[in-house]
Amino acid sequence: MEKSNVLVVGFEGVGKSTLIKTVLGDEAMKKAQAVRSGRPEDFQIYENDKVPFRLIDTVGIEPGLFKEQRAVNAVKKWSSNAIKARRKEHQISAIWFCVDKYTSKLFPKTIDSFVEAVDYWDDVPIIVVITQSYGEDDVAKTREIVEKAFLSKKKYATKLTEIVSVIAKPKQTKEGEVIPPTGIVELIELTNSLLPVGFQASERDIAKYLLSRKRAMSHAVVSVATLAGITAGGIAMPVVDLMLLKPTESLELESIFKIWGIKKTKKTKDLLKLMVDIGTVSITGKTLVSSLKLIPGINLGAASINAIISGTIVFALGEASVYIFEQIATGKKTVDDIEWAQKILQDSLSNTVLDKIAYSAKKLSKGADKTEILDSVAQAFAKGATT
Repeated sequence: MEKSNVLVVGFEGVGKSTLIKTVLGDEAMKKAQAVRSGRPEDFQIYENDKVPFRLIDTVGIEPGLFKEQRAVNAVKKWSSNAIKARRKEHQISAIWFCVDKYTSKLFPKTIDSFVEAVDYWDDVPIIVVITQSYGEDDVAKTREIVEKAFLSKKKYATKLTEIVSVIAKPKQTKEGEVIPPTGIVELIELTNSLLPVGFQASERDIAKYLLSRKRAMSHAVVSVATLAGITAGGIAMPVVDLMLLKPTESLELESIFKIWGIKKTKKTKDLLKLMVDIGTVSITGKTLVSSLKLIPGINLGAASINAIISGTIVFALGEASVYIFEQIATGKKTVDDIEWAQKILQDSLSNTVLDKIAYSAKKLSKGADKTEILDSVAQAFAKGATT
């Protein structure tokens, strides 16, 4: 597939690398190559075979005249060399300018430098990407600052194509809410639509790729929720009370549901409630602890055992939910297929869940931290562990 290039510029620390990883996937990060024009540390190229554009990550703009000019000069030099060489693989088809609520305050002062940096690509569409968009008020304020900056001078007014707010990485708030990735699908679709004719992916191909991204973002939510479950359930008591996991499981399913863009109705609300109920009543902590005692080779304290059990239950429920929501979102199933969904969940939480818990318990040593427990739980599912 012949690819277009998207230049990714923006302030240091706004999450450009996280954004690129979410858009292109983990495998694309391993294909990073230094651009031959300019210093290797100033540019990195990332691509995925299934996406019609490469992402060219530039050195981040930092406050201060000297540091700001370094980033600007790097982009100008790369652009100048690309144009002089007339190399197709270096032609820019779109520009992402990344900014967050903190750096947006600097935007009006740096817009001259930014436009100067990309001035070689005069007719190339610019998309301002508001990263780490966790609060609606913050996004609105940032959007207003960006729009005013572009409108402040006549020569800039027509350069801005679109402003897209994104969350590239799920986050758990202090209140326990799991905020899912958002805006990624819209950014990919918009970028594809702005590419020159002949470079754009077909509607079918881009839809297929977006499914893979939704899966990846859903799995990321499962990991965040699992870590929360490990924290909530990792209590030094004889038997873990799985009802403690209900708030975490409920927020986990809500977040995955949002990623798949399924319309919220009374039927979907009922389905979500059913799924959470199955997650908390289909299996008991007492049964699991008793069964683990019969398996040799496990020598962990109560808190670690309870953390593993809790994490495994949350992970199993999340992964089953990803599958269920994908089937509904793609039209292969509907929200009326209650018995089907119920069976998927019950199978996930009963057939091999003890084997996976035992796998993690045997693998871990005393004093394992929460991240190590999360990794062992994920490995148990990846390997389809059995005792």
